[in-house]
Amino acid sequence: MATAEDRRSIAQWRQYVENTKKATPVDLNESFGDQKARVAKLEKNPEAWFKFYFPNYYTSEPTAFHKAATRRVLKNAEYYEVRSWSRELAKSARTMMEVLFLTLTGKKHNVLLVANNLDNAERLLMPYKANLEANNRIINDYGEQVKLGSWESAEFKTKDGKSFRALGAGQSPRGTRNDAARPDVILIDDIDTDEECRNEQRIKDKVKWINEALYATRSVSNPLLWIACGNIIHKFCCITEMA
Repeated sequence: MATAEDRRSIAQWRQYVENTKKATPVDLNESFGDQKARVAKLEKNPEAWFKFYFPNYYTSEPTAFHKAATRRVLKNAEYYEVRSWSRELAKSARTMMEVLFLTLTGKKHNVLLVANNLDNAERLLMPYKANLEANNRIINDYGEQVKLGSWESAEFKTKDGKSFRALGAGQSPRGTRNDAARPDVILIDDIDTDEECRNEQRIKDKVKWINEALYATRSVSNPLLWIACGNIIHKFCCITEMA
């Protein structure tokens, strides 16, 4: 039987999907040739790509440091970056746009998103899932993404084989594979908690898990994109240690 929290989550998800659909109308009269030319032009200009496919996230012009961060990520297949940007500077939203650009254009295939617990990881993965499921512009230009039977809140796979998985800190990342492929994108977001930051040993233990168990899920032969987003909530926390 569904709890009140379950019902709230379902209602929130439905609203999220509906908002995504409404924000992304498409031109049904566009010719196939014009569509292909438009998509090719957008893919050569990531900022224009972000603005077109994510109008409900790209609500103001980015600053120079936003653009520079994106250039670093898209230019380097093997890359490690910590984004301890201030609140409301779109660190999670920009990361999502970058990762979906890389997956939809075939440059990355297996995404692992890690937060301080599984519920938060699922919440942070929700925009990825909603856009792949309901963003009309993505569906129109890149095809239907939903793969029936592989579309859960904590783990889902697109029709063309791109996989996304949510993981809580401390959980075993073993088995995080897309067929034979290990993760080629590891995202860390909202990893620190105020409670844990009061105990230095707990931070040390979590950092050890990040650097050993989590990092070890990668392939040694394929490039890995690692982005950690989070506020510096204490002088000694996971974000400062990763930085």
